[in-house]
Amino acid sequence: MNDGQPNRRGFLSLSGVAALAFAGLGTAAGTASAAGTGAGTAATTLALPPSKLIRVEGNTGPAYFREKAVQRGTVIQSLGFDNVNRRLYFAQLIGGGLQLKGESAPVSADVRGLHGDLAITEWTLGADTAEGAGSAKITGHMYLRGFGHGVGIGVEPSGSSTYLWTEVDAVQDTAEGTSRGRRLCRFKFASSSTPLDATSTSLQKFTPVPGSVNNTAGVDPLNNRLVVRYSLNGMRYRIFDLAAARAGDFSAPLAEIAEPAISIDRNRYGKPSFQGYAVAGRYLYMLHGNSYGYTQDHDGNASTPKIVVSPPGEGNTHLTSVDLNTGQIIRTFRSKAGYTLPFREPEGLAVQIPKASEPDVFRLCMGFASGDTPGARTASVYYKDSLIQP
Repeated sequence: MNDGQPNRRGFLSLSGVAALAFAGLGTAAGTASAAGTGAGTAATTLALPPSKLIRVEGNTGPAYFREKAVQRGTVIQSLGFDNVNRRLYFAQLIGGGLQLKGESAPVSADVRGLHGDLAITEWTLGADTAEGAGSAKITGHMYLRGFGHGVGIGVEPSGSSTYLWTEVDAVQDTAEGTSRGRRLCRFKFASSSTPLDATSTSLQKFTPVPGSVNNTAGVDPLNNRLVVRYSLNGMRYRIFDLAAARAGDFSAPLAEIAEPAISIDRNRYGKPSFQGYAVAGRYLYMLHGNSYGYTQDHDGNASTPKIVVSPPGEGNTHLTSVDLNTGQIIRTFRSKAGYTLPFREPEGLAVQIPKASEPDVFRLCMGFASGDTPGARTASVYYKDSLIQP
């Protein structure tokens, strides 16, 4: 979430209904299929092949990075890896106090959030240590104006370059002081202090699902697939071949599910906000949680007091695995990864392949906004790497 801004992720994440029928496949190349946008009936059975599953329960490995600075001092929103060129990208709201090219004065955090202005930080990764901890240095940044909230970011290597998939064409929600992208876009990362505007002709723009809103994207680096999260009669996911999506063809989704609602102890952990997702093979992973000390009217009863749903040192961060062939949850587990961070808010999931020579060995990396001081937040990354062959 954004410091000082309301957060609607929890509302969005809990609106889906588990295991709706799969969509039928479209036939028109170069366009998105309109089939399966609601509950729907299955015209064709979709099935992803078997793959390894990350074990979400159990202990988390050591911090890959802990409390590292990013381009701006706001909380991170999402992260993604270029596993070919060994780069890591963070997306975050720009926040207040920065004057960009074409602006007559510094812009406030409220206006940035409403307009959907994002900062992207690029880190180039060093070698992993024996314990799995990583090293890196910041090698670039970009500013995006009019894009959205940064809930997801897809990272696609192309030779020595990196292309990013993000939401775009921000739709403002003045009541909540935030925005969400109406469409998706793809662009080459190019470090610059000159902002990239949502109206730029250099952007490839896509509407994978007609009539949808709240579109975000991620990339499955193991299988070169694009995952699209969107809202249309509830939050949903579709999986596409990455090359086809890049060419603008969304007619043949490989899988589609409704976002399932997680089942946890509401009296203790409330309704954690949705904070990120990632796909590896047949499985979707979701991240939920709030920052330490977060209070919530967890039972919808105005006569009862709010409770602290994310106690310091414990938190309410939950990691969930989902079968993309059925839409059913496999396991939800409360993670204490990074529990000693003084400020800890889960923000983003990404799949990392540590060694190019072992492409089937991967990690599920969890991002955490950290740092005690608002306006000077940092980024931490922890990971799960216990693989199961179902």
